Amino acid sequence: MTRLLSAIALAVSLGAMAPALAQAPGKHTANIALSTKSVGFILGAEWGRGTVTMLNGRSFELRIRTLKVGMAGLESVSASGRVYNLDPRRPEDIEGTFASMGAGVTIGGGVGVQRMKNEKGVIIELNETAQGVAAKIAASGMAVRIR
Repeated sequence: MTRLLSAIALAVSLGAMAPALAQAPGKHTANIALSTKSVGFILGAEWGRGTVTMLNGRSFELRIRTLKVGMAGLESVSASGRVYNLDPRRPEDIEGTFASMGAGVTIGGGVGVQRMKNEKGVIIELNETAQGVAAKIAASGMAVRIR
């Protein structure tokens, strides 16, 4: 049952993201890894940390904060992916609010893919693995700051 729900959530997420993921996001300029914890009922709060590593080898520690509308449950997420359009001369452009739309269900464990963009044109594309019990149906935003 858990695997079935995870598979359905992945299919829904990938189906909803297919048009956006099919478009070229820009120039790959860095890699990112993060881990977060979230809790919520109708409104969800998430906190965590991560690292962005530029292709030139420079790394920066990140602080992650989110607010999710339409989230219920408790969840722990590990994610990694690519960053696009981040100028190595201005790594602070990773800072800002990243907007994302999606839906999903996590029971026990699940996987997902999402693409987010901030106001400076930096795009983060994440592959996520979640643990816990949570349902999300709505928008979320992620605030990223260099620590």
